[in-house]
Amino acid sequence: MERKKIIMVALVCAVFVFAIAYAAFSATLNVNGTINASGTFAVTFTGNGACTATTTAGTDTPTGTATASAGTTTATMSVSLYTPGDIVRCTIPAKNTGTLAAKYVTSTVSNSLTGTSDPIAVTVSSSTGTTSIAASGATNVIVDVKYNHAAATQPTSTSATFTITSQYTQAIS
Repeated sequence: MERKKIIMVALVCAVFVFAIAYAAFSATLNVNGTINASGTFAVTFTGNGACTATTTAGTDTPTGTATASAGTTTATMSVSLYTPGDIVRCTIPAKNTGTLAAKYVTSTVSNSLTGTSDPIAVTVSSSTGTTSIAASGATNVIVDVKYNHAAATQPTSTSATFTITSQYTQAIS
């Protein structure tokens, strides 16, 4: 019986030693901290745009104007086209007025003025393409309005209204 007591005490001591050893080699690490993120994201027009016009046929020269107030995201265009092949390109200056880098993603036109079967096509691009625009950096929004040669029908109206929405996103290095 004495032998069983010694073995029992030895096992209890062994478990106790293993528990102390485990506690010595394990620890809980607590990390506390505070994160602050700040920055502004804004791409706005800096003023009126310049428009150039070309014609491939006809005697009337197309015309165009682009008006935008500095610090806004809205520009108004007025374009006159006369003959298939007429093109007016308006270049409207824009600036990244935020503190974060931006990049041009895409633009959408509010109505069906973009298909090749339509008499008038509107395309939009950025002078920086998909390259990032640094904080306080500048770019141009380029709007081409073209009277298509391939139009199946002539316009039923002498004017069309459209809205262009340009999408910029934060440029991530």
